[in-house]
Parts: sequence; structure tokens; C-alpha cells
Amino acid sequence: MLRNIKQAKVRKPVMVMLHGAGSSGAIFGIQTHLLAKELSKKYDLVYIDAPAASEPGPGVLPLFAGMPGYYRWLAPELPTASIRLAELADVARYLETQLDFQNINPQDVVAFLGFSQGALVALALLGLQLVEQSRWENLRFSVAIGAGTSGNTAQMDGVEKIVGQMSKILGRQDDKFSGYTVQASGVRDPYYKDGRRLASMCALEKTKTMDYRDGHVVPRQKTEVSKLVEMIRCIDETSRATSSGTQQERNGSMYEPMLSPLDKAGNITGGLAMLAASLQA
Repeated sequence: MLRNIKQAKVRKPVMVMLHGAGSSGAIFGIQTHLLAKELSKKYDLVYIDAPAASEPGPGVLPLFAGMPGYYRWLAPELPTASIRLAELADVARYLETQLDFQNINPQDVVAFLGFSQGALVALALLGLQLVEQSRWENLRFSVAIGAGTSGNTAQMDGVEKIVGQMSKILGRQDDKFSGYTVQASGVRDPYYKDGRRLASMCALEKTKTMDYRDGHVVPRQKTEVSKLVEMIRCIDETSRATSSGTQQERNGSMYEPMLSPLDKAGNITGGLAMLAASLQA
């Protein structure tokens, strides 16, 4: 008698979902349920709690009162951009560990999607990959929804300084972030100007932006969710085509890393130190 052999499950690319400050992976799963319904057709969506405990963030209460915990990715205030960069490197290592716990291969991660503070982290992680300070070698794009620093101009100035230095390392003359991104901002979001300023830091030819008719929340209207999903599809396709060509260039004999590479354990080493030193100059 012939055995029935089930077809192996096709593994989807991984999109890591990063909640906002004072929230959690579980809360973000609820907040993104309409968007996730569409994205999960193509990606394995992985929700992770941030490393630091926090008070509930904007818009979390009273709807999510009584949840097991609330967390943040970044400290509210740090004195310099170089210290913030070191903090982001710690977040990257934390995420690597959390994904390892879930048996997720770093090579399967192709995107980060973040909301509010999580959006800043999503963009920063892509930036680390661009300057070759990341284990996520196949990370190609990030999605930033409601990105901002709660109106803190000094913090946004620090973000712009980091972006400018990364841009110079990558050989750009315009100080623009050169990663592929989708940026979505609610027109009634009190931090709307933060989101627009952040989008303006990104290379126009690699960025898709949209406004949606809501506040500091993930898009909820069907038409706006569909528009966002379509933008993500376009950026995914474009970044995939471009990354193939870039990898071929890197395999050539003329290619040299722009910063010191990761050590054998995959830790950020001299390259990050070089970038941090440039921010203090």
C-alpha cells in the first residue's frame, strides 16, 4: 500500500512586527489585525515584546488595561546620538536572541514593520544592515507607521544626525537614508510632523509615503489598509530586484566592506564603534 506523503509546508519570508512604546506584541497583534490579515498571506508575521518595562503608552488605556505588561524599545531621553546608536545596537542583539528562541533563521527575515517608537527601530535596524552591521543579511525594507519621537525636536535632530552619517558611509552626497521604506502617517496624529520629517530624511526614489485619515493608530479603514498593503508589495518587489544586483556586485573581487564586519559570533564590532565616533566629531 502506498503511503500518503503530505507536501512540505512552503516557508514564507519573515516580517518582524515592532509595537510602539508602552505597548506589547500581544496588543500590537490586536491593533494590526486588519493589516495582518492581508500581510500574513505572504509573510510569517512575528510579534515580539520590547526589552524594557514601561508605563502604558499613548492610546493604550483604557482599551488594553490589565494586560500582563507594557514595554518600550528606547529610553525617553539620551544625551547624545552616539549613545542612542549604542542603544539601538543593544536592541538589535535583543531581537536576534528573541528570534533565535523562536527558531527563526536570520536569513528568513526580509522586513521590519513598526508603529510609533517601533517604527524608528524598524528603520534603524535596516540602517545597520545597510552598513553591514547586522546578521539579517536578507533584510530588504522597513515599514514605518505613525513614526515619531512624541514631538521631541532634539531627539529627531539626533535621528537626522545618525541618518546623515550612515548616508555618508554609503557614499551618498545628500545625507538621505538609502534603505527601501514605506512610511504611513495619520493626518490627525499629534506627532504627524515627526512622521513627515522622518520621511523627508529618506531617499525619494526608495520611499513610498501615504497619509491616512486617522490619529496615532494603525490604519483601520479597508481602503487605507489596501493602499498600505499595495505599497508594501511594490517596495518588496523593487527591493528584491535591487538586492539581487547588489549581491552580485558584492560577490565580485572589487567589493570591500564599508565598515568593519561582524565578528564570527555575529556581534557588532569595530564598524559600530567607527560610526559612533563619527557622531561625536
